[in-house]
Amino acid sequence: CAMTLLFFVVLVVNILKGGGTTSSSNNENDDGDIHATTPPHMMTSYSPLGIKCNSPSFWILQISIILFILSVLLWAREYLLEKAHLKSMARYIYLESDIIWTPETTLLYPSICGCAGFFAGMFGIGGGIVKGPLMIAMGIQPAVASATSACMIFFTSFTATTSFVVFGLLIPDYGLFCFGLGFVSTLVGQTIMSCLLRRYQRNSYIAFSIGLVVLLSAICMTVESVVSIVGERRGESRSEFGDIDNSLCSSDF
Repeated sequence: CAMTLLFFVVLVVNILKGGGTTSSSNNENDDGDIHATTPPHMMTSYSPLGIKCNSPSFWILQISIILFILSVLLWAREYLLEKAHLKSMARYIYLESDIIWTPETTLLYPSICGCAGFFAGMFGIGGGIVKGPLMIAMGIQPAVASATSACMIFFTSFTATTSFVVFGLLIPDYGLFCFGLGFVSTLVGQTIMSCLLRRYQRNSYIAFSIGLVVLLSAICMTVESVVSIVGERRGESRSEFGDIDNSLCSSDF
């Protein structure tokens, strides 16, 4: 319930504050020429409350999201510690794969997940690349780790998508194609993995698949970074989306 509430609050606030571009996607330079800062094929979103990007009200809403997330995090920490205390009083016998929540682990694991989300949003990688191996390292069963990671990524990916929409950074046709590709690939992968688990009864396949994804992601990101650096040194522009303003808000501010 707390995760669902957090999801909808972040979603609604993202929509209300808007972003991306202001009332005009075209700007006039010093010579009087008009040039587009946001290509027409990219989606933009404006605040239904009339909030302008980089205005005081914009940053108030932005900070309020962070404060609300932190408050939910602190509430969840207190809930887990209280539940662990009750189990300790009842002399609850933990399974090998159970997590024993302590004041240290309730700070360590959320911090790692927070870093995973930060880098996922900054570099466009999946947060599950970090969360999946993290939960396996915590001793959680691979099937549980995979399912839990997928559930968390659903919420974080959706809210991240709304942020890209309100800032005018989403290309609709690319987004639809990648969504369809990801959905079909997930369905095929889940079907194959389910067949393997039913036949061989080995959860290690899930752990190996997570490790393979992390390895392939690391290789692909390294190759992409090298190609980008080489291209920049040669003076080649690899942008295919026109003259896009890289700032958080439009150039009107």
